[in-house]
Amino acid sequence: MKDITNHDSIADQINQYHNLISFTADNLQDLKARVKSLDNGDYSRELNAINEAQSRLYAALKELDND
Repeated sequence: MKDITNHDSIADQINQYHNLISFTADNLQDLKARVKSLDNGDYSRELNAINEAQSRLYAALKELDND
């Protein structure tokens, strides 16, 4: 985390977190696709956990966009 000294630096930090959260949500989408491609078991619990994590990340993005 870099120094926060003014409005621009705060906006920059928020943008960086927005990008990180978006990247993480995208990675979870990729993970979900890989899990769905497995044919050797029931992964519904894991898929539900991934869906919940994605939901929370998207909620965080929405909050960042509202500020």
